[in-house]
Amino acid sequence: MSPPAANVSSVKHEERVAILKKQSDAVTKFFKPMQVRAGDWLETHKEKGETFEEYLRSDPTLPTDKRKTLYIQPIGKFSKAQTDVIKASEEYMKAFYDLPVKLLPTKPLGRVPKDRQRVSDYPKRTQIRTNYFLETLLPKLLPDDAAALIAFTDSDLYPGETWAFVFGQASLVDRVGVWSLYRLPEMVLEADNDPDRLLMRTLKIAMHETGHMFSMRHCTKYECLMSGTNHLSETDRRPVDTCPECTAKIAWAMKYDPKERYERLAKFWEKHKRPEIAKEFRDKAKAVSSLAASAGR
Repeated sequence: MSPPAANVSSVKHEERVAILKKQSDAVTKFFKPMQVRAGDWLETHKEKGETFEEYLRSDPTLPTDKRKTLYIQPIGKFSKAQTDVIKASEEYMKAFYDLPVKLLPTKPLGRVPKDRQRVSDYPKRTQIRTNYFLETLLPKLLPDDAAALIAFTDSDLYPGETWAFVFGQASLVDRVGVWSLYRLPEMVLEADNDPDRLLMRTLKIAMHETGHMFSMRHCTKYECLMSGTNHLSETDRRPVDTCPECTAKIAWAMKYDPKERYERLAKFWEKHKRPEIAKEFRDKAKAVSSLAASAGR
């Protein structure tokens, strides 16, 4: 007889993995298989994905008793709307990863070396190379008790000369990551009339890059928050949650009960007046809870 989900952190490794796999199966109905469209990430980046079992074997970077706080560092100048979604990201991250989160005071960008920036046209703007943040700036700011340090910037980013831009980038091993709000308002037309579009895009990218900092690779099995995206319309069609495989990784890495996680995320969306999203998370919690109840009989 399998123990209830709430006890997964206390059972032995093999049994816990088996429980998480069953819980993952219970929520597959809420997710769509990956469909690659023209211009999508997987059309140009041939990735094989990563199963839950492969993640366990990869020796991932994980929180420890001494390093368990997520730090958010805004860098640059932000509008009120951008500041509001950064604060919301702090709240969502707590529910998403079940770790303490600290939002730090905003820092100016300061002087960026010429070899870590470029001027791009259409429209003309200065772009910052991501390795300036990942290799130079953020490692110096990384607190000793940090599980990860996440930087928000208002600057446009690029990872290399062959790339036009990138929404964000994170290290799989060094516990630092950066993402940009520069492009997120793009393609939001007045006719779209979605006041939450900036919030949704920011949360998806922020949770995605944080997942990379816990060594999670891109998902290719489902339409998933951890799937790679080439453009904003691809970001917009992704869910604001991880798929069954990736949720199992989070639950295992954070010693997190999936039912509790879904309930916390539901509360966030209830607070932000999106009852349809809250209901989906409540339904996921019920699916996992029903599995635990049947296992206990």
